[in-house]
Amino acid sequence: MRNKLVSDETLNAYKERYANMIKHQHTDEGDKLYVSEITAISEQINNMHVKATVGDYIIENDGPKDLGGFGNAPGPMPMLLASLANCLEITALLYLSVSNVKVNSIRVEVKATYDKRSSLDPKKEPFPGFYNIKYIWYVDTEEKLEKVELVLKKVEDVCPVKGTCSRSHEFPREIRLVKKRV
Repeated sequence: MRNKLVSDETLNAYKERYANMIKHQHTDEGDKLYVSEITAISEQINNMHVKATVGDYIIENDGPKDLGGFGNAPGPMPMLLASLANCLEITALLYLSVSNVKVNSIRVEVKATYDKRSSLDPKKEPFPGFYNIKYIWYVDTEEKLEKVELVLKKVEDVCPVKGTCSRSHEFPREIRLVKKRV
């Protein structure tokens, strides 16, 4: 018997949103419904331990112990890799749930090489950050590999975190000086 990967409520919400996205596509109404601005505000907790507020959530990061951090939370780069893994996993759970591929469980491992030399010339190779990102999917299923591969290829193509990391971005900045009141 096939395990449910997501609840019926989740599946219905996903199907309803997808139908609406198809209906409105790239229209003004589609933009109103599906394009939003997200803001993350980061501030220091202690030393290199920081917290970012995103909507109603607080996400903490800390510098590694070898840089003087306390190691109380993952650093931003491992968190970025975890975000990619989580996005792939959630997308796979949804896509497999609406597919005709019977899967009992799935998990993804995301690995990367991390070059930490960001304090050197960041415009000169090797550039700081992740290289050689690869996924390893672990799928509990009786299905043929080809059938599973088709769904997971689509998952990898539409994963928003992967898409965000893959494209080029502008990073305009603004600096506002704030005087603390005594």
